Amino acid sequence: MTNWRLIISPPCDAATNMAIDEAILQTYIHTGGMPTLRIYSWHPSAISLGSSQSPVAALNLSECLIHKLEFIRRITGGEAIFHDNEITYSIVCSKSDLNLSDSVRKSFRILTAFVFNAYREMGFMPCFAGDTVTYQHGDPSEFCFATTEKFDILLNGKKIGGNAQKRSKDIIFQHGSIPFSLDFAKIKTFIKEDLGGIEQRVTCLQDELKRRVSFKEVSRILIEAFKSSYDINFKKSILTRAEQDLAHALNEEKYKTKQWNYFKKASIIKKEQD
Repeated sequence: MTNWRLIISPPCDAATNMAIDEAILQTYIHTGGMPTLRIYSWHPSAISLGSSQSPVAALNLSECLIHKLEFIRRITGGEAIFHDNEITYSIVCSKSDLNLSDSVRKSFRILTAFVFNAYREMGFMPCFAGDTVTYQHGDPSEFCFATTEKFDILLNGKKIGGNAQKRSKDIIFQHGSIPFSLDFAKIKTFIKEDLGGIEQRVTCLQDELKRRVSFKEVSRILIEAFKSSYDINFKKSILTRAEQDLAHALNEEKYKTKQWNYFKKASIIKKEQD
């Protein structure tokens, strides 16, 4: 049984959330420490873009400006996600921490096992889209929930949430979101492409459970599922001083900047990100 660090963050704005995630990752890469599971939420609501997406191509920027909706570029790939009423997790670990293989696909199955087990605890029978006999690759989209990849998770035949991974040699960073509810009117306002029919293809916890859920309830289920899935112990913790300092610098000099969010350019600790 191995020891992990558990960080449960208060709700944070988009730039702060992404800065904290990267600070944990960069600190682990350069100085080591305990592998970490972080659980958090977003306030105010925001959109995160995949690392290679163009906000001009993906978003109705005029509507984002009118509604004061922030968007942020992630360090992981994939498509845009609207972070509203949801819970988000991030994992920072080495391959050896969970006996992960070099195969991204195989490791993805292992790293999402706790999400599967959490859904099972809620009474669902989750599956990967690619494991269904009717799977067809979704059409390309700028919005994560509007397309279906092999390793997207389905509940009752509908996609729920999104997960993405980044590697730096033997160090792995993965994060994912689980929506409690989905405001399709807002999503269609901020995403540029036509999302007609999306209501029939995606789902959220409250629609499947037919009741409201809370951050406290779902975080407890995720934490217990993580512990049992990987046979680990948690030490509840907070960011170290070094992580706090790095997160502050990343927040101010990277994630709050137009250079990063529009053009994927950042001056701070550029060497570690290349």
